[in-house]
Amino acid sequence: MKLLYALLCDNAFLSIDKKVNIIGVFETIGASKFPITHPKFVIVGSIAPDKRKFKMSLNIVSEKSKEAILGNLQEREVSLPEESKDQNFNFIIEVVNASFNEPGIYKVEISIDDKVVGEIPFKLVEGSLSSVGSPS
Repeated sequence: MKLLYALLCDNAFLSIDKKVNIIGVFETIGASKFPITHPKFVIVGSIAPDKRKFKMSLNIVSEKSKEAILGNLQEREVSLPEESKDQNFNFIIEVVNASFNEPGIYKVEISIDDKVVGEIPFKLVEGSLSSVGSPS
């Protein structure tokens, strides 16, 4: 199994001709205070499968505490049809009302059959995004 790409965005959907449409890609979430509950973000990715049946899960982990924020989010058994042979497996997963206790670096871990195949790092920062990185 090979993760071809994975990212965080505001929204994503499949078009009529099965193309993945991605809106608002980001790497940083700003919050005026902590703890926060982020209303919604979407995890999008594509996997080149080497078998038709596998278990897939996502986990959001704090780099500082190493604790899982959501824990095996969207764990599911995937069974690809025979006619999908030689096609990539695209996924679009909405995360609603995720709570974060503090700013810092986090990552989304993408696992296939309980083995991490890729990660998406992202930051949570205190203050608006327009002030992040600006001199005080």
